[in-house]
Amino acid sequence: MHYDAGGQHRQRDEPEAARPDEFVWRLSPAETVAAFVRGAVLIDIRTIVERRAQGWLPGAIVLDRSVLEWRAVPNSGGHLPEVTSFDVEIVLVSRDGEESSLAAARLRELGLWRATDLAGGFDAWRATDLPIGGDPAAIRR
Repeated sequence: MHYDAGGQHRQRDEPEAARPDEFVWRLSPAETVAAFVRGAVLIDIRTIVERRAQGWLPGAIVLDRSVLEWRAVPNSGGHLPEVTSFDVEIVLVSRDGEESSLAAARLRELGLWRATDLAGGFDAWRATDLPIGGDPAAIRR
């Protein structure tokens, strides 16, 4: 039950679905490269089918979206060794940026305040002719 300031019971308003374009901490492809170069953890949450069709993101850790919270939160017991604290910068990448923006918002709710994503997703990455492949050196300059 929810109560207003006067102690009266009130109906809870149902939240509206969040829209991916409402998040302000989104990065362009060039900003994603810069974040990776300065040490951000780059996490690709696309499906294996999407990665095979689109290509691999250099330097990215591949995680299934269903285990993201468990693997990214430092005190989860199964966290990635790269995620050493809640201050780590994390950049998520999905196919078109929709799923990654929602996932980044979820990580921020869990305390990873520097979690963000690549606006436009891997589609935006490919559109800027950045490297595609599994070699981290391809974007570490």
